[in-house]
Amino acid sequence: MDRPARVLFAIPELNSGGPDRVFYEVICGLNRTEVLPLLAVAKAGGRYFKALPRDVEVRVTGGGRYPFWRFAKAVDALRPDLVFTTLRMNATASMAKLFQRWRPPHVARQANAIAADFAELKRTSLLKHRVAEQVVRRLIRMPDVLVAQSSDMAAELAPFGTPRQRIVAIGNPVSLADIDAARATQAAMGQQRVRGNPSLVAVGRLAPQKGFDLLLPAFARFLVDYPDAVLTIFGQGPELPALQALAHRLEIGGSVQLAGHSDRVLAEVGAADLFVSSSRYEGFSNAILEAMALGRPVVVTDCVGATKDMVEDAKTGILVPAGSSEALEVGLRRAMEIDREAIGRAARRHVGTAYSREGIASAYSALFRSIVSSAGKPSHSWKRPHTGGLEGATPAEAVENGLTPAAFLAATRKR
Repeated sequence: MDRPARVLFAIPELNSGGPDRVFYEVICGLNRTEVLPLLAVAKAGGRYFKALPRDVEVRVTGGGRYPFWRFAKAVDALRPDLVFTTLRMNATASMAKLFQRWRPPHVARQANAIAADFAELKRTSLLKHRVAEQVVRRLIRMPDVLVAQSSDMAAELAPFGTPRQRIVAIGNPVSLADIDAARATQAAMGQQRVRGNPSLVAVGRLAPQKGFDLLLPAFARFLVDYPDAVLTIFGQGPELPALQALAHRLEIGGSVQLAGHSDRVLAEVGAADLFVSSSRYEGFSNAILEAMALGRPVVVTDCVGATKDMVEDAKTGILVPAGSSEALEVGLRRAMEIDREAIGRAARRHVGTAYSREGIASAYSALFRSIVSSAGKPSHSWKRPHTGGLEGATPAEAVENGLTPAAFLAATRKR
């Protein structure tokens, strides 16, 4: 291309979540002579939204959880060369394409491991999430390119896709300078919660995925030889009562802090002796990435996701088998026998190189430009006006002629 590619980033919001940070880092890191980022969000405001560079044009769609009609109108108005989505905007953009006049290539970033995610969800509501899984499996076939966050995720996505789809693995970015600055700012914001000798910290939603029900028994056995240790878990979620009850049954309530949400997590992690992730599965754990960027030694599970790409056992962290409380205990004990500061320094060097903001943004830029160059001009279905009947009509033409989206889809299925 002889000009920057106009890429529309679409995400429900840019607040403080992991995918939110990824989009923010990539937007900030893109070379504007190669890619000009635009942004569509369903909801304005939030931590990263407020920090956006001034040159980013923003459209706030509103319209609920899946604002496909409003999103279609935003794409028609902005006419980007490519649409890049994540989270609920993957499905939103796939549905919106039926009603768009302007149809650029669509790149969707998958945020989690599909099979493991739905296996957990179906335990809470089998019928509801079985239906949702089938919908997701169908919608995931619609984007032109799928971005996985790791080689594990790319392999998992392959059976769900179509032969025409390209699947690319790109990790999440981190800026060591920004992490250091944020830690310093947060450290001045309030009193430190992390304590103990050694002090252990974990971060994540209190849900089965994160495996805290495995970590607590492992920590209870660890306490036998390290009675002054304290485990602090930052996060909220539906498993809080169960985890509180488990800590009580294990008689470790005085050594475990279920600390809830914190606005100074980076400062807390940076002050800890050891970071622990007990997840059963992950997409790409930003909590692990940030802990390594802070130079903290990590004990993590080799679960499905990016963890095995991020951590080399005994060199940049301690890697243990997923799904095992006993393995977590062994990992914690191993961490006490190694040079934790040296491991932490190696971890920081590794992520600073392999997942730098500039490197990841450059990978996305190369991907976007290659897709736009090979795709040519986005399809545009408005050269011939629709004059009646459904034969040959696009969804948007049918809607403009008074047919609802649902009625159009029903009618076209009968052709």
